[in-house]
Amino acid sequence: MTPAPLPARFDWILAESAPLAEVFRNAGYRLYLVGGVVRDHLLGLDTADQDIDATTDARPEEIKRLVADLADAVWTQGERFGTIGCRINGYPYEITTHRAEAYDEASRKPVVSFGDEIEEDLARRDFTVNAMAVDLGDHALVDPHDGRGDLEHAVLRTPLDPEVSFSDDPLRMLRAARFHAAYGLTPVEPLTAAIVDMGDRMAIVSVERIRDELQKLLLLEQAGGGLGLLHDTRLLGRVVAALGDLDRNDLEAVGRRVVAQPSTIGPRWAALLFDVGFPHEALGSLKPSGALSREVAWLVGDRSWLEMMPTDEESLRREAAAAPGGHLVEERLDFVEALRHADGLEVDDLARSRSVLAALREAEPDLDDPVAVLSGDQVCALLELDPGPLVGVALDWLARQRFAEGPLHPSDARERLTTWWNARPPD
Repeated sequence: MTPAPLPARFDWILAESAPLAEVFRNAGYRLYLVGGVVRDHLLGLDTADQDIDATTDARPEEIKRLVADLADAVWTQGERFGTIGCRINGYPYEITTHRAEAYDEASRKPVVSFGDEIEEDLARRDFTVNAMAVDLGDHALVDPHDGRGDLEHAVLRTPLDPEVSFSDDPLRMLRAARFHAAYGLTPVEPLTAAIVDMGDRMAIVSVERIRDELQKLLLLEQAGGGLGLLHDTRLLGRVVAALGDLDRNDLEAVGRRVVAQPSTIGPRWAALLFDVGFPHEALGSLKPSGALSREVAWLVGDRSWLEMMPTDEESLRREAAAAPGGHLVEERLDFVEALRHADGLEVDDLARSRSVLAALREAEPDLDDPVAVLSGDQVCALLELDPGPLVGVALDWLARQRFAEGPLHPSDARERLTTWWNARPPD
């Protein structure tokens, strides 16, 4: 039977890749588009920001030589894994030698061997929908595992038996949740059974790879479905231990909270971990960046500011409004408002808080980063102090007055500081 022709939406990428394909063909090698770029073109998805992945029977040294005259830039960070990156006419390519990789039972790193056949390369890939290639020589779709059919029927399968695929790279079990959520693909029963049976294999995967894969899932519009699959296969507790005891109803609520947040990773992590006992520790076990850790801690931290904001005590309003570490309290309001909407709760108090904030910011534009009314040198001269800790005590007192009473004129600050200093008990 003649294979179905490629959709017309492939035309641009086939034309764009033609000079590169010709170089490989003239040197006696085959070059194929492969993986996500093929899958997404078949689905009619926008691939404008996507690297163009290709595979070839040429070895890395040959790939470098062949692309040298065409490429605007070449990078070789992945060369030991068979991958050479380059940019041609503004398009980024990742060209990889046909390969097979597997994990040693006790290893965290893949063992890579190069191959000569496209079918062997496709068999080692994670899912059938990613195990398709387009031959850039004759434009034929190479699809030995019927990935196109699985896309049409919204099915998620592995090219080999799932036990073999997941043993080779256990991260694929976690990745299955992302593909379920991203493309609406329903895992076949042998795949989900294998995840249940083989979850302990995740122990050989580095926490960095686990974290990065979880983040890709969390940023999806349908992340809740992926979290549900992780819960149902008992994999969620293996990758985020603090979520292991959630029942299905709680997990669905968490999923709604996650997708209610904007598609930025800080608020989504914070929503995922909002109700766990020690969210900072739960995230910390996955070795996040310092910036991400601080952002999540800020969003899920002390919640008393919600009650402080509408108060009649202006000093408390100012303290609540002045967020530390470069954050704005509006970030917390946005975060909690999204949580409330996901949980079907009222947000009237948050609206009042926003009104108070707006008035404060209009009256005191420097509230988040107040300019010191007196410098350290001015305090030294005023109080006849030598530079040292006592100057810091005086400056801290002035800063507290800023929150208690609002901006102070320098003359008022000098008078009040002198009065307070002379009345304070001696150290």
